[in-house]
Formats: sequence, C-alpha cells, structure tokens
Amino acid sequence: MRTVPGVFLLSRQEQGIPMKREIGIDVLRGLSMLYIVGFWHLLEYTRAIAYQNDITHRITWITLGVFFFISGYLVGAGKTSLSARGLGGYYLKRFWRIYPLFLLALAWFTHLGICRHDMALRAALGISVFAGPAPPTLWFVAMIIVFYLVAPVLLYVSRHRGPFAAFLLNLVVMVAMYWYLMATHRLELRMLVYFSVFFLGVYAGANPWLFAYRKTIAALAVLSFMLSYFSHVQSLPMRIVSIVPMIALCSLFVVMLARELRLGPGRLRSGVLALSCASYCMYLFHRPIYILANRFYFPATPWLQVVYLVGLCLPLVILFSYVVQKSYDLVVKNVPLWLGAALPARR
Repeated sequence: MRTVPGVFLLSRQEQGIPMKREIGIDVLRGLSMLYIVGFWHLLEYTRAIAYQNDITHRITWITLGVFFFISGYLVGAGKTSLSARGLGGYYLKRFWRIYPLFLLALAWFTHLGICRHDMALRAALGISVFAGPAPPTLWFVAMIIVFYLVAPVLLYVSRHRGPFAAFLLNLVVMVAMYWYLMATHRLELRMLVYFSVFFLGVYAGANPWLFAYRKTIAALAVLSFMLSYFSHVQSLPMRIVSIVPMIALCSLFVVMLARELRLGPGRLRSGVLALSCASYCMYLFHRPIYILANRFYFPATPWLQVVYLVGLCLPLVILFSYVVQKSYDLVVKNVPLWLGAALPARR
C-alpha cells in the first residue's frame, strides 16, 4: 500500500493503516451502496414499484447504519496514533479523502437546484447538522465529517477505558444533543440515530474481541429488530432514538458476518474492490446523474422506466464514480509536498 509523501513521514500506525485488508468490509460497503443508490433512491424516480414499507424502511436505516459503523470500525481498527503527529496524519488523510469531492458534489447539487446555496454553505463549513437543515442526500457526508472530527476522543475512550465508560460517554453526548435539539430545533435528527452507531463501530474496531460473542450479538440483533415494531412513542425525537438499538446491533451483526468472508484472487475480488472504490462517489453523484439522465430521456411506461434506470442509469453512475474516484486518487497521490497529504491508497 503506497503512501503519499508529506511534510512529515508517518509510520503505518500513525497513518491509521490497517495491517490486513478485510475483503468482507469491501463486499458489505459495495452491496450497501448498491442498495441505497440502485434501489432506495433509484425507485424515487418512478412509480412502478410501491417499495416503501415498514420492512424496507428498517433495512434502509440499518444499511445507512452499516456505513456509519464501518467508518467508525476502520478508525478503531486502524491503529491511529493519538500523538500530535499521528493526529495530524489522521486529519489530513480524512480531509483529502472526503472534503474536496464533497465540495464538488455540493456545487453540483446547488447548480441543479437540489439544495439551496445557504444550505450548501453551511454543509461546506461543517455546521449544517447543528444549524440545519442539512442538504438532502449529502447530509450523510456532512454528518460523517463531524464524526471524524471527534473520532480521536472516541478512539481514546475505546482503547483506554472500559465498555461502561464508553457507554457513559455515549449517553452524555446523546443527552446533550437531545437538549440542544429541544432548545434550538436546529439539530439534524439523524445525529441522534447514527452517532451511537459510529461510536460502536470505533469501539468494535479497537476491541475486536467483541465479535467473539457471535450468538449473543445475533440474538440481540434479532430481538432489537422485532422490538422495533412495538415502539409507540409519540415524540418524534424519542421515536427516532428508540430505533437506535436496532440499527446499532444489526449493524454490528452484519459487520460480524462480513469479517468472516474470504475471497481469493480473481475477477470477483477485483469487481468487489472496484465497487468498493467507487462507493463514495456513487453516493455523492448519483442524484445529479439520475436527474440529468431523466432530463435527457425518460420512458413513459413505468416498467420501462425501471429498465432504463437499472439498465442504463445505474451502470452509468458506477462507471462515472469509479473513473472520478480513481482520477481523484491519482491527483491526490501527486499533490505538492507542502500540502502535506498523507493519504494511502484508497481502501
């Protein structure tokens, strides 16, 4: 795995590079993105299928939870040094991996009228989740940026304190966010859902022994999924909070299964890695591509619309995203030394 030269040289540990690639994580990331981009968001552009129901809503919440969990898990498993130099490398790596492409997506969304200029500006400044509303679709990235900023604190607690301390910190943050929401009504509600999932991912990455409790995790995931149907809280924020255990435990369960997956060299592995590589740009750019493709041509018959969207638009999203991501990686690998880029080859 080649590292980009920077102002200072970082060890593998200081850069947060996992010592071993887990292909199951790539499979999970690729499949989850296909679900979001190729099913949940894609079917918004046609009325051929009535796809929204209690089951698909829960699957979508869990799928998004898996993304947040994986993001936290890779931070926890990455052996990031919490020294000043290690943290410098950590923040530089996340900045180059996420932020420039995020700005590009915000500009495209704004140009197409998907989000307002003031909304895009708040997202670019990293405050949209606290001074909402956050931009549609791109709220996910705006939120993950905030999570990455506070991740070193979560990582320290996960490494050096026990599970009770981690639970207590999570509870304090959740109460603080709920108080802020009630006081200002500006907090992005999904912060209440996915912060705990991200924190659990960090903790699990730093403490992989957690995955040894397979039967317990499986039982809790199934139980939490079933109990989610019996939540009848009237308050919207509390109703959202009530689904956190389901999302967190089901995400933990799915990642536990993915970690066991093994793929040898071959076309399947190469395809998985390519899809995983393209996944971030797929999320960033799929809506503009769908909108432009539909403006260019859109069948009148509902089922032909599905064929058009799945058969042409979705492959176009994947191809475009892969090319953009690989091109961007190539540019970042050759940024001037004074920028101090410390971005390894993309996982």
